Amino acid sequence: MVGISLEEAILCLEAHIKAKETEEWIALDKAYGRILAQDIEAPFSLPPFDRSPLDGYAFCASSSKGASKETPVYLKVQGEVCAGHYFKQEIKPGEAVRIMTGAPIPKGCDCVLRQEDTDYGEDRVAIYKELKPYANYCFAGEDIKAGSRVLAKGEKLNAITMGILASLGFEKVKVKARLKMALLCSGDELMPLGKPLEIGKIYNSNGIMLKARAEELGIEVIDLKHYQDTAEEVARAISRIIEDVDLVVTTGGVSVGKKDIMHEVIPLLGAKRLFWRVAMQPGTPVLASSYQEKLIIGLSGNPFAALANFELLVRPVLAKLIGDDHLVPIRQTACLGSDFLKESKKRRFIRAKYEKGKVYLNHSNHASGALYTMSLCNCLIDIPAGTKSLHEGEAVEVILL
Repeated sequence: MVGISLEEAILCLEAHIKAKETEEWIALDKAYGRILAQDIEAPFSLPPFDRSPLDGYAFCASSSKGASKETPVYLKVQGEVCAGHYFKQEIKPGEAVRIMTGAPIPKGCDCVLRQEDTDYGEDRVAIYKELKPYANYCFAGEDIKAGSRVLAKGEKLNAITMGILASLGFEKVKVKARLKMALLCSGDELMPLGKPLEIGKIYNSNGIMLKARAEELGIEVIDLKHYQDTAEEVARAISRIIEDVDLVVTTGGVSVGKKDIMHEVIPLLGAKRLFWRVAMQPGTPVLASSYQEKLIIGLSGNPFAALANFELLVRPVLAKLIGDDHLVPIRQTACLGSDFLKESKKRRFIRAKYEKGKVYLNHSNHASGALYTMSLCNCLIDIPAGTKSLHEGEAVEVILL
């Protein structure tokens, strides 16, 4: 297929992949951003015991009947209990226990009075307030009940859910194995970092940029290298790595120039060509193939075009592979905050800044090779083909990055 729409390209790619089913057990402190491969049920209640929510005195509510600042009730203090400890003795009417926040409430007590409503007595305490049963009383299981499902298979772990797992004693957790993506950058013009820039050359920014973006999304990047414009060398590199990764992403070599060698690489590998060219600007010359049941997605060599291709085409593929909807780019409608007067003959994606329901064009350089202006933006505006111009106040569709 040649010159297909973005949506057709995504459907084609998704039709040639299978969701990754590999699972692994990892330490909880290494599980941030990973996808759960199991439902999580609470092995015990949280809190696991009745506890005090504040510093004060625990006693039976009936012992405080009629208490006030003017007519205090005096209770015998039988001891003290702090968080991490428990009080063995049962408390009788007319008695109290000094208790700290988080400590288990002793047997015989059904309320806790905050210390500010007492005289802070050590052997005998003056109670200045009458309490009802279960005032300032946290019940066992108030947060989570034993046996309840607290997290579902397929959820992405974050700081809060990791905290929940830790509170339930999970030292390890079963997650989906991380996706592995090979990233190969081709082009005679590319130079590695650390060497003086030669005339006619550019540094390999695509490799660093896409590796960082993939890792930001939780993907493990393999074999980050720069290969010369030799079809045989690129084909060998892909054939060596294909068994160890879930997909291959390349940059450069996909257009119609003399050195655009990815068209030669595909037959050298014996790969199945899926499509070439997507009706979008920038990033039209995308070349997609299937090799050993793995995708090879060749992106444009222009920095912004490569990034746009990655966000709009590769991210949905990653989401399907790992079963993580968080990886799918978020689309929403926004109000245009400034005019865009250039005609868009093709479907066009331009850099913009999204803020509180409005989207702004805070630069004028929309060239596919320009990278700096991307640092000023956090979204792409999706402009339909044939749009003559856009004006301030119009509703536009944006893709958040």
